[in-house]
Amino acid sequence: MPQRLKEELRERLLAAAAAVFAVQGFEKAKLADMAELAGTSTSNIYKYFTDKEALFHEIVTPALAGQLLRLLRARVRELQSIGNWLEADAAGSSHARAQLSFWIEQRHVVLILLRGAEGTRYAHVRGLMIGEMLRLAARYVAERQGPEALTPLLRFMLARTFTRTMDTIADTLAEYRDAASIQAAISLFWRYQLAGLQSLLNPQQQQGGVSTAGPGQSSE
Repeated sequence: MPQRLKEELRERLLAAAAAVFAVQGFEKAKLADMAELAGTSTSNIYKYFTDKEALFHEIVTPALAGQLLRLLRARVRELQSIGNWLEADAAGSSHARAQLSFWIEQRHVVLILLRGAEGTRYAHVRGLMIGEMLRLAARYVAERQGPEALTPLLRFMLARTFTRTMDTIADTLAEYRDAASIQAAISLFWRYQLAGLQSLLNPQQQQGGVSTAGPGQSSE
């Protein structure tokens, strides 16, 4: 029985710490706030974890950070071969569903990686995600319109768009906690974002119709 109680307290501490890190970020997070949320004393934290950093690394792991990036890459690469991007939401895309499910199941971890990892080994993950989206979008444009189409202005706008994408995902996960609300909010965001991106990256597309050509293919 004592061992079970110890394990329950450890799990409460991890849950409380994840919530505090997600809201405050690693650098500003306080052990006292975590202990209060877990219903225990700060001294009890040190019975399970040596310091705040050790506690953080119990919550945010290389496997979870890697999964976040892999799902992003799969999602963006899929868009390169889909004709109508508006169909690439959670209802029409297995990659979109997998990505959304991960965001919901690992809500606190995703929030931390997107805006609360400064001061940790994961501080670069947000920038890496933005850079990956920019790289794949640039390749998409170059394949369809030629390298000359990738102007400094377009690169700038894409970089700002993808930065805002990270902010919107984080804001959504911070505002909503239940799966249904997150799904509804992300669905609305994707409807707006995917239409805008397809128009920006594929301006030759005829309004009222969609091109089904894949990379390097002609739709004629």
